[in-house]
Amino acid sequence: MKRLLSSLVVAIGLLAVGSAVAAPAAGAGSSSAGAVVDGVQFGYLPAGLGDSTDFAYEYDDVAFASRVWESGSDATGWQVDLKVDVMRGVGLRTGQALHDWFVEYQDRPPAEARYVRVRIHDHPGWACRDQVFWLVRPGLALSVRVDATRWTRPEALRIARAARVMPT
Repeated sequence: MKRLLSSLVVAIGLLAVGSAVAAPAAGAGSSSAGAVVDGVQFGYLPAGLGDSTDFAYEYDDVAFASRVWESGSDATGWQVDLKVDVMRGVGLRTGQALHDWFVEYQDRPPAEARYVRVRIHDHPGWACRDQVFWLVRPGLALSVRVDATRWTRPEALRIARAARVMPT
């Protein structure tokens, strides 16, 4: 149900914006393959990810570049294995501004997502059992969310800590 809600939020965001783009990304993920999303290299991905699709959309003056890995089939149903977001917006200027905006954006029940402070590459961030989000620099934030039935907070943190902004 949580994955379905998350997928619906993405789909509604795509429909509401009207300028969204969805395109298939290259192949399934693996621990050695990594992925580049909007100039951010996610150097570690857990094994067993399904196929990926990229999305670009905007919400509340924040531009999103997202990649979603899903496994399953039309016959058995689909589930989100992993979702990474690269978020860019002037409102994401401090760790606290990101926290307040992101928690409201996610609109997850407190019992589902009790965020605790973490540091990712010495930047302010927050983690719950299936998600990590953090401020890379003013105007740039990242989020990693895993399927909590398959992976744990330490795995989400491992993905987050392997993320690097590529030089431009």
